[in-house]
Amino acid sequence: MELLKELLHDPKFQWVGITAIASFVAAGVSLLVGIIGPVITIYNNRKIIATQEKMNEDNFKGNVVSKARIEWIQEVRKKSVDFMSACYNLLDFIDVHHMNENLDAELQKEFFNLKNEVQKNGVLLILYFGPDSNKNNDLIAFLVTSVADTLTHKLILREDKNIILYSRHKVEILKEFLRIYFKAEWKRANGEIADSDVQGYLETEKLYVRIQKICKDMLEEHKEWLDVYYEFLEKKLKQKFETKTS
Repeated sequence: MELLKELLHDPKFQWVGITAIASFVAAGVSLLVGIIGPVITIYNNRKIIATQEKMNEDNFKGNVVSKARIEWIQEVRKKSVDFMSACYNLLDFIDVHHMNENLDAELQKEFFNLKNEVQKNGVLLILYFGPDSNKNNDLIAFLVTSVADTLTHKLILREDKNIILYSRHKVEILKEFLRIYFKAEWKRANGEIADSDVQGYLETEKLYVRIQKICKDMLEEHKEWLDVYYEFLEKKLKQKFETKTS
């Protein structure tokens, strides 16, 4: 007991003890740092990798969407040119042979082929434009349908010149509208404008606004006609079904 008291009061022993404790603590801290440090590094690395993978995934999706939009624009441009070219060819034929009811066999064949091209290319073009909230696609579909229906009518050669001229004007309107529309879609595909800003961009174009205003009443009348047509068709189909089952 006396020996323990002497050791505790011995300055040399106290210093050695403190040094030993400090060394032990330092070793413990070093060990803890040695364990925690790599764990934190691994966690941070995983977090960085996960973030990078998410960014890569987002970039990949963005590139896929952008590529798809660009391909869509290019394809629809081609279909638009095919349709409008077919319309101009038929309009030129009508101008030359207006009121001529005695076409020979060769001209009748040419006339039939020209009308068929307008009808075929019109249908193919419309299929690219589904309903949209801003009615842009509806307007395009209306213009295409209106022109195609008028020019392919069986009595088109006997129609008033003004009706034929009106159809030519509609083709010009369609051309200008598509030019503005594709410009906006191209900017969206390239990331120059966000999806939510496309309509706002379109409305900065004076010609776009003007065309919308000009065609507003015609588009509404067309929708009313479609409603009446499908109501009539629905009734006919219902009557036919009831007749078969009775």
